[in-house]
Amino acid sequence: MNFNGHIIIFASIFLGFWFDTVISSFDARTHILILESAPYLVETCIGLLIFCYWIYAIPEKLQSSSALLYGLLIDLCFGDAIGFHMLFFVAISYVIHLYALRFRLFSYFQLIIFFAGTAVFYLACKYLIFSPMNYSYLLLIFSFCINALAWLPIYFGMRYIRRRLI
Repeated sequence: MNFNGHIIIFASIFLGFWFDTVISSFDARTHILILESAPYLVETCIGLLIFCYWIYAIPEKLQSSSALLYGLLIDLCFGDAIGFHMLFFVAISYVIHLYALRFRLFSYFQLIIFFAGTAVFYLACKYLIFSPMNYSYLLLIFSFCINALAWLPIYFGMRYIRRRLI
């Protein structure tokens, strides 16, 4: 894959993680009175889902070394612990590469379940490592639903970008 392709892929992943930070900074509890006492109800993983799409769509062009580099750059850009995204990106790319041909046979519903489950696993590990006091099963259930609803627009949007630009 050429350098421009990697720039486009990293830019889309970066925008996804930036969108995640924008959504997480918006606190719906201050705008909706019913939610005043509710814990954080929504945590999206748009950036992770975009990364998963790229690994799923072109596994022969994106190897674990590119996943390692993307993870390092995301850690540096967003000020996270160095190695957290690197670890998850490499692990996810390994699993997707391992079952790439089987994923091609899956229906959209099965893909939604797998990738939303992957996003929830990422969130669970993130909360257990960085803030175990805020860990909530309710958060994971709502996040699974939100990520499941977000997968199809991400899938078709990224497929459109891939066919036009890469």
